[in-house]
Amino acid sequence: METKHKLAITGSGLLVAGIGLSVVGAALIMPAAFTWAARLVEKGAEGLTAKVEGASKTVGAVVGTLHRSLNEAKRAGVAEIKRSRSQERSITG
Repeated sequence: METKHKLAITGSGLLVAGIGLSVVGAALIMPAAFTWAARLVEKGAEGLTAKVEGASKTVGAVVGTLHRSLNEAKRAGVAEIKRSRSQERSITG
């Protein structure tokens, strides 16, 4: 019985030591894990910013092209209206 009692105390001591080492290990790993996660978030934000800037440039180019096309269409439309009015005047006048 004495041996079983000593083994039980030794086992309990080892269990407590294992739990203690786990807590210390977790406390040592947490700052490194936090730094790693912060770097990942920062890199993700930088990548997202670059993608948003690229999309913004693309949209700007498309809008600029459409604006030029609409201005040219407006000029052509105005010229066509002026031509048709001048033709109506020459026919009626």
